[in-house]
Amino acid sequence: MELNKGQPNYGLDFPLSQSHVMAQLVQPFLPTYTPVRTASLQIKKSSWKNIRKFIRYLDKQQIAKCKDRDGNEVVMMDIDFKYRQVEAFVPYRLPKKEAPASANGKSAVPTAGEGSVGQKLKLVSLLRPKEKLAPIFHASKADPRGLYTPAELKHILLAYVEAENLIDAKNKRLVRLNPHLADGLLGSSAADNAALSSGTIPRDALAERMVAASSPFHVILRNDADIADTKPKAGAPPKIQITLETRSGNKTVSKVHGFEPYHIAPQPLADELRKTCAGSTSIDKLQGSSPKNPVMEVMVQGPQKDAIIKALEKRGVHKNWVEVVDKTKKKK
Repeated sequence: MELNKGQPNYGLDFPLSQSHVMAQLVQPFLPTYTPVRTASLQIKKSSWKNIRKFIRYLDKQQIAKCKDRDGNEVVMMDIDFKYRQVEAFVPYRLPKKEAPASANGKSAVPTAGEGSVGQKLKLVSLLRPKEKLAPIFHASKADPRGLYTPAELKHILLAYVEAENLIDAKNKRLVRLNPHLADGLLGSSAADNAALSSGTIPRDALAERMVAASSPFHVILRNDADIADTKPKAGAPPKIQITLETRSGNKTVSKVHGFEPYHIAPQPLADELRKTCAGSTSIDKLQGSSPKNPVMEVMVQGPQKDAIIKALEKRGVHKNWVEVVDKTKKKK
């Protein structure tokens, strides 16, 4: 109010839609700087349950005047700025963005995602060989439980076949199979059965089986981080998912989740999307995610796939790391 003190109605242009009230007068002032705090500061967890009931409560208290529209929406027509509770209101002491309060009352280190604009990210895919490949690694004097890039695995395989003199004399592209290669890398497919019958297999095909017989790991490096100082996570690299879906008949909303592994916090992302898309945004816990480590989901009104991708790219995310699911398209 102090910023717009000299303007009529303190800069507010009535009537105000309920989405405008939430996006411009509520969400920007919530200290949702961490996923846990974001999950707790949701209007659905308040006694009002939704913004419509909250605005109607203000009308009942004679702080504001509201009017129903379209049956399931309410608009704010006016605010009584001379109301005693408004004039006597004292702002709450809220945690600062730079140093949000932790559970023990001490200042916590800001999350990496809050400074994510302009960051540089590097996605490294790694592989851990399965136990059946151990003889190949022992013969190559390599760690059978180590983590390797696909290129490093192929180099170890090449070193092994050369050390065991398994390269076919007539065709350098072929590798002669021995028991370790056959047991560790070949299965029961038609191609593998043909290779077993002939006793040889193309070197590139054998390298592909070496990669396929390993378990995937990944690490996402931020700025100047060193892979040696980071603990790789099991599984394939995660995708950030953007979902477009229809609500309330014909209204489209865009949702994005899965950005936390890329050092992106939900509130700054939601703030930017609210401005660039000129529409309301909300942050909620993804349905089914863990209460202890919640996955947050940002929702913005309208078909905003391109705006979301652009915001993610500003934060170092490559478009190949993003998956788009469009649920608005009618099935044929």
